Amino acid sequence: MRKVFTKLKVLKTKHILCKAWINGKKAKLLVDTGASNSCIHSDLQDHFELQKYGEPFQASGASDGKMEAIMTLNCNIKLGRNYKGKQAFVLLDLSHVNDTLNTQGVEKIDGVIGADFLKENNAVIDYSLSKLFLQLECF
Repeated sequence: MRKVFTKLKVLKTKHILCKAWINGKKAKLLVDTGASNSCIHSDLQDHFELQKYGEPFQASGASDGKMEAIMTLNCNIKLGRNYKGKQAFVLLDLSHVNDTLNTQGVEKIDGVIGADFLKENNAVIDYSLSKLFLQLECF
């Protein structure tokens, strides 16, 4: 097994942010262990060149009610210096998240790294070092 890491930034709201590259474009993603799926703000579909896959479905989250969502095909994702992989995202309207962050003086996010990615990559969050470690299988 090979360990790689990316630096994390703890926001004043105590949210954890990591920087990534999605299909070659910079992205700011919250790391959310409580989010079952990784997602991207639906308004950014074209910016990140994400292709929809399947039919729309109803998703639930920390906010009230259900939201319409749709999956994407796997895309290229890069974290830190050494992690390159493939990841499918849920396209979801994250305006409410960005509105809340904005009222607290925190920068906008492009999406969320969720439990699907964290589990698949045997992730460990080291809060004292502000790093997200990924344990990759070597073939």
